[in-house]
Amino acid sequence: MGIVKWLPLFILGAVLESVTQVFLKKGALKNQNVHGMQYLLNVARNKWVITGVLVYVLQMILWVVLLMYIPLTIAFPLTGIQKVIIIIFAAIVLKESVSRMEWAGVFLIALGIVFIVIP
Repeated sequence: MGIVKWLPLFILGAVLESVTQVFLKKGALKNQNVHGMQYLLNVARNKWVITGVLVYVLQMILWVVLLMYIPLTIAFPLTGIQKVIIIIFAAIVLKESVSRMEWAGVFLIALGIVFIVIP
């Protein structure tokens, strides 16, 4: 099946998803003091949100390409890579606090991905 040869694309997809989430978070924080309809309008015009949505579209195209070649029963569990990278990005880029238990969870997710990839 050659899952290993598709791992670089899975990792690229995970990085794109993580970038998307960081951009959306930055856009949400930029407008956190605005409420109601004005909040929605501000978010819709926010450069971080717009860029995040564009990166997400790119990631979704990549996902569809991967689904052409990888069974969903394998591809979807491999998206756990995204959870690992998002937590790392949140800690580094957004300076969010990540507890030891959360890091333990990241380790378990990574271990599960290894089990999926090993033939």
